[in-house]
Amino acid sequence: MPNFVGISTLKRGLRKIARRLLDSAGVLRSVKGEAPYRRVGKASNGLHRPVLLNLETSDGSGQACHPDVLYIPGGFGSKRWTYWMACTPYPNKESSFENPEIFASYDGISWAMPDGAQNPLVPTPAGAGDHNSDPDVVFHENQLWLFYRETLRSGERGKDARTQRRKDAKTQRRKDAKTQRRKDAKTLDRNNLYLVRSGDGVRWSPRVEILSDATGKLLLSPAVIHEGSRFMMWTVDVDGGKLRLVRRGSTDGVNWSPAEVCDVLQLDEGRQPWHIDVLREENRLSAVLVSCTGLGGAGTRIHYAYSEDEGLTWHANGFLFEQVYEFEASLQYRASLCKVDGRAPEYELWYSACSPTDVFSIAYVRLARVENRLIPAEVGPVQYKSLTAV
Repeated sequence: MPNFVGISTLKRGLRKIARRLLDSAGVLRSVKGEAPYRRVGKASNGLHRPVLLNLETSDGSGQACHPDVLYIPGGFGSKRWTYWMACTPYPNKESSFENPEIFASYDGISWAMPDGAQNPLVPTPAGAGDHNSDPDVVFHENQLWLFYRETLRSGERGKDARTQRRKDAKTQRRKDAKTQRRKDAKTLDRNNLYLVRSGDGVRWSPRVEILSDATGKLLLSPAVIHEGSRFMMWTVDVDGGKLRLVRRGSTDGVNWSPAEVCDVLQLDEGRQPWHIDVLREENRLSAVLVSCTGLGGAGTRIHYAYSEDEGLTWHANGFLFEQVYEFEASLQYRASLCKVDGRAPEYELWYSACSPTDVFSIAYVRLARVENRLIPAEVGPVQYKSLTAV
């Protein structure tokens, strides 16, 4: 007699296999938020293929934002690292963890803390809501010059430490985050820019205040370059209720001239500058400019921009990348651009991004310039070897 039990079992197995093969691809996808490289959109202007960095941030989250990267031919520090990066932890958009940290690399992809270094580089402000952010690093006089921003939200100007402590205690007892946000919106923050320096990337000088504002200008995202006998710095300030890119100059990096408002051309209607990083080239200044849809930095995206008048007029392209991957589907944030040594015009880009579940990452990608546009570039074995040779 036929083995009906065996046949029945076989049929059930075949039906399971058939359902598995015929089910929609969506059933087989990773759970949202578990696959940062999952593609959530299409790229109309060429697919970029970024590499996410694995960073040992001091808070242990591995989440970081606001990268600023230097490439130093010949290397710097005890092990002659050729790449140096300043960034800040930013786990799930929690600003209390923001504070400049330093990492070094030989290839721009694998990063480590320099031997003997301790992150974060400066003490965290004590008040509730206070934090450090927006680092920018310059190699000058065989030293790393690191500029960063301090935001003080916890007290009014002129209050003494005792009053400040009482105010901080009250802040901690606020009923919920929404009440705190409304309170923050009514009280103008004090924003200060500071400079610290290091001759080895490990030991850092005491901080020096270079700019301070308590009128609501913000002093966002300082981007500093040095050439010849002077420094130039761009920040995004609030002027007349709008976010505007401004430029300042200095001969010593400490004392700065009044701000000059810059023109940013070709941004789409309703978008304003938010963060910037500037790179000197032979016949222009290049920048990766982050735009947003209003105060607070909503809807940030990255553009390539260039200037032919020393940074007073900037021509901005459209969005540099589509929001193709899960890790960048919510925001594409502050970025840093380096020229590939000996290859013109080819670049390395590090950019921060945020997923829909508020996870922050820093990604690396290679780019090439075609006239006034940056496009994704393929990295071949020969190019990669030329980057990593030490």
